[in-house]
Amino acid sequence: MKWHEVSIYTKVDNEDLFTEFLNTLSKGVSIEYSVDLLRQNIDDFEQKFRLNADEYPEEDIRVIVYFDETVSLDDKMDQIKTFIKNSDLVDKDSVEIKISEIEESDWENEWKNYFHSFRVSDDFVIVPSWELDDYTPEENDKLIKLDPGMAFGTGDHPTTSMCLKFIEKIITPSDKIIDVGTGSGILSIGAHLMGVRSIKATDIDELSLKVARENFELNRCAEDIQLETGDLLKNESGQFDVIIANILAHVIDAMIDDAFERLNQGGQFIASGIIVEKRDEIINHLKNAGFKIVDILEEDGWTAILSEKV
Repeated sequence: MKWHEVSIYTKVDNEDLFTEFLNTLSKGVSIEYSVDLLRQNIDDFEQKFRLNADEYPEEDIRVIVYFDETVSLDDKMDQIKTFIKNSDLVDKDSVEIKISEIEESDWENEWKNYFHSFRVSDDFVIVPSWELDDYTPEENDKLIKLDPGMAFGTGDHPTTSMCLKFIEKIITPSDKIIDVGTGSGILSIGAHLMGVRSIKATDIDELSLKVARENFELNRCAEDIQLETGDLLKNESGQFDVIIANILAHVIDAMIDDAFERLNQGGQFIASGIIVEKRDEIINHLKNAGFKIVDILEEDGWTAILSEKV
């Protein structure tokens, strides 16, 4: 199968608007920052990374979205151009779009060029399968082994890293957990590494389920994770100690009341994928539903909220 790679070069201030919009068009959206931006935002950058600047945008960011060959690229491009024209983007006249074609057989090599091991929290380290032999773990490292698959996140986005920080902080082995919209399965794997053996992972997208299953097998946790097709919490009847959802603000908003019903007393809800502008709206809904806000993390314009059923 062939894939269309659409690269949008734009100002970093436009990241949130493009991400939220493009996620409505495709499951696969990723962001590449210029090396200068990475250097500004990452502590000890020179010690942690050895990057080839030629592989990254010269300035600001590159937003990348993928469409398979069964999709009408012309239709998708018309939607993208209409969005650019009608939205409140910064310096929209400077937005540049480039389109290339990628053979699925080349995807593994594409990931090897751009995706490398990195630490996402105090203990969690994400390691692509092709670097396992070269990575020397520290004493307390918990390795999430990952083959992202075509058009799936690698865990380096703030929404995912903030979820993993909450998982590291609150999860106990006795918890019963559901990971809603599991994607490539990173958060379920993180919970498993914390000792949890009762995990349910759901997604409405069949390709997500395929990639998640492969990553669960890679991390030897497939037997402990119940993987199912699911539309948020709409058809759930079980009770959980922790609900994890790293999706988008409007989707989080739609599932808050169901999350309260599906949590045990004292249960916790990790919600991420929320742009800062939507934070207060989500917090108000959580409080009105009966949640107590326990902690809030913010990074690069994104918010993750930890709340408790009280």
